[in-house]
Formats: sequence, C-alpha cells, structure tokens
Amino acid sequence: MEEETRYFYQPDLTGTIISWCWTFLLFLIGLIVWLEITHFQWVSALFFVAFVILTFLEIKQRTVVITPTKLVFSRLLQRDYLMIPLADIRQPRFTKHTVTMTVNGEVLNFTFSQKAIKRLQLALNNQTEETSRDH
Repeated sequence: MEEETRYFYQPDLTGTIISWCWTFLLFLIGLIVWLEITHFQWVSALFFVAFVILTFLEIKQRTVVITPTKLVFSRLLQRDYLMIPLADIRQPRFTKHTVTMTVNGEVLNFTFSQKAIKRLQLALNNQTEETSRDH
C-alpha cells in the first residue's frame, strides 16, 4: 500500500493573482450593488455568499496528494485531476515555499507549505534512488 499525504497548494503566481482577483471582484460587485441601492438587497447577499463559497473552495479544494510514485493535483474548476509521475519530473527547483519543475517540456510552478516542500523533496529523492538502482 502506498503512503499518501495531502497538502494544499496554490498555482503559479500569475494564475493565483488572476484567480483571486476574479474572486475579489464578486465581493466588490456585491458591495457596489448594496451601496448603489442604498439598502441591503438579496442580490448583494448572493454576491457575498458566492464570494465566501468561492474563497472557501479556492483555499480548501486545491490539494495535491503525494504518493511514492506520483503527484495528483486537484484543480478548482476542472473535473480531471493533474497526475504527474515522479519519474517524469525534471529539473526540480525548490525555494522556501515554491517548487518549479519541468514535466514533458512544460515548466510548472506551485506554491506549497514548507512541510509539503520537504515531503516532495523526499519523494523525489526516493524516486531518483529507485531509478538509479533499477538501471
């Protein structure tokens, strides 16, 4: 049985900024509608509820499952998971909170907690040791 650990992540900086700007836009629309009508309306409440739900989903639904053989990313508005076999990861670069890796010629950037970064480094080290033993 494979050991699985789940961590939260944010996508690359550009994607994160765009996503959070659209989310915050819901809050601003609700605020503008409320102030334009001069008393609280159900339309404003709907925008505020949509903002809270989307904020919760953006924080809690972006997870990565790290197994000894692959990374499985759940994405917010896409049905399919992004599965990356550890053997396909090339040139991983780690900073305090980010990982940059090349997978099939595509450069991917993710933001993680420090604990997740350490677990990912361990998983990649184990994968490289196993492949070197197999060859």
